Amino acid sequence: MKAISKLLFLCMIPLLLSACLQNAESNQPTNNLDLSPPVEISIEEAVAEIPFRIKQPSVPFQVTQKSARILDANGKFDAVEITYANTDEGLNLIIMITNSKADTRPNGKKGLKLENGSQTWDQGNEHVSAIYWRNEGLTYSLISGKNNNLEPLYDYQTLIEIANTIK
Repeated sequence: MKAISKLLFLCMIPLLLSACLQNAESNQPTNNLDLSPPVEISIEEAVAEIPFRIKQPSVPFQVTQKSARILDANGKFDAVEITYANTDEGLNLIIMITNSKADTRPNGKKGLKLENGSQTWDQGNEHVSAIYWRNEGLTYSLISGKNNNLEPLYDYQTLIEIANTIK
């Protein structure tokens, strides 16, 4: 789970950087050493490529943009990230699902159990709210943010409620 926590942290970096750089212009040269960010694809394309069933939550806001990214885990496991956004209001809900077999202790504060009995961990910070859990051999992270992920969108309890809609 330590590897998954690192992957989650690495996935959050582009979100935070894009939020910070959204309105900034830079004339600095770009260094593209081994930079190949995941390409956004449709949910249908992700379903066709991922070897496990992709379960989705009920999103509590109007979604104006929805996309998926398959994350490179060096062939160790499969990972998909689905983003639900309302670009007009600056709202984001992201679910990441992996089939990693890593069995390390998760980061964050141990929290409530979901209706399916899965233990959750609160992994939110000052920029996003996030929870993490494992169920049926898959690892899930649910992340929400607003204002280009500069502040949390939902509290921990609301994320639990959203996670319970994943069936």
